Amino acid sequence: MKINRIITIIMVLLQREKISGKELAEKLNVSLRTIYRDIQVIEGAGIPIITYQGSAGVISILKNYKISKGLFTKEDVIVLLKGLNLLSSPILNEDENVRTLEKIKSLLSKHDLDQVRNDLSQLTVDLSPWLSKQNINNKISIIKAAINKQLRLSCEYMKLKNKQDSRLIESYKLVFKEKEWYLQAFCLSRNDFRLFKLSKMSNIKITNTKFIKQTTPDALSSFEKDMEKRVFKIKLLIDNSILERILDYCDEQDLHKLNDKQYIVDFNFIDDDYSYGILMSFGHQCICLEPEYVRKEMIERTKKLINSYKKNDNLFLSNYYLK
Repeated sequence: MKINRIITIIMVLLQREKISGKELAEKLNVSLRTIYRDIQVIEGAGIPIITYQGSAGVISILKNYKISKGLFTKEDVIVLLKGLNLLSSPILNEDENVRTLEKIKSLLSKHDLDQVRNDLSQLTVDLSPWLSKQNINNKISIIKAAINKQLRLSCEYMKLKNKQDSRLIESYKLVFKEKEWYLQAFCLSRNDFRLFKLSKMSNIKITNTKFIKQTTPDALSSFEKDMEKRVFKIKLLIDNSILERILDYCDEQDLHKLNDKQYIVDFNFIDDDYSYGILMSFGHQCICLEPEYVRKEMIERTKKLINSYKKNDNLFLSNYYLK
């Protein structure tokens, strides 16, 4: 909708000192002509817009300007504050977030602002993992800088079987999917767009080489289509003690109560190490019933785990106590 797009443009201009019309058009997936028409509407609402001559068509809002209270309703402002509250980290750095929040808060009366603060205090979003010590925020900061400046990144990327590969990439978009951060980028060695998992990226450095942006495919569509082809249902017998954990991976409709202590579960599965690792993490409280080859593979992996402990048990204990 046009009004939502105009509000988005205003919020971007409040957050950034300057931005090109071309970048706005790409962000909002509209033509440059549409962006300039929207800018005229914003100017007509009394917001002082500054445009800079040149092919880039740079646009900004007059510094230190505060938006008229009549432009947004109280409900509009509350929605904007909630949205920024969700993006407080790590997408916006602390200075960006505080600066923008203060501008928006100036649109509310003290009474309304107190109500909003009470509302926001009922919701906390923290995208950082519980246990991982990786500095994802630092990686995101470097990647954001590369995206904004359209500079290539170099990095090391962990592939299958723990092999590292040097990559030179052109960064386009940060994506948060399920529990992981990804980067949509054009990989020069593969000559194609790829989704890179941030946890597998290391030694990330910004180069001095600029790149020209290409038309980007949907960040997740190809990935999701590939996943849909690979996913199939397996049948599990689980103890009710791990019911809460199972629900992290499937819906209630996939659960069928067998008795007071056990459930049959129709479980989405992919035939790879990651999915087998999930099954093994449930321990003896989860048994694969079918298909037979998945069941046999679980038995073989369990045997290898037991043999590994037996083989190294005496050697490990003797070396441990000699220290």
